[in-house]
Amino acid sequence: MIDILLVLIFCYQLHRMAHKRGLPAWPYLLNYLAGFFLIAIGIGYTAMSIFGKDLLQNEAAMKKTLMLEPFAILFEVLLFIYFRNKIMKAEVPQDEDDNNEPPPTEEKKDLSYFR
Repeated sequence: MIDILLVLIFCYQLHRMAHKRGLPAWPYLLNYLAGFFLIAIGIGYTAMSIFGKDLLQNEAAMKKTLMLEPFAILFEVLLFIYFRNKIMKAEVPQDEDDNNEPPPTEEKKDLSYFR
């Protein structure tokens, strides 16, 4: 349950930081969620490999599986720090409209020969 709460908080923070810097937030959020699901599947697979297919019926095995939870939380925090640093180091696109110089003026052509 704490995993889901941490994912929600971290996704909100990544979204807020990306918008504050003027970057699109979706690539960072989707990559963070993909990493979270990857580690969740990896821990589930590891637990099933260690304790067998009767993992969900055996209460002692379920308690032993909870020893893997700190590694999942550590991975989530490190993944958040990685994407936070990636957002902070990303180049912010600059608008060219901020240029205060007047547009170049074109020289007027001499049309006196039409008179």
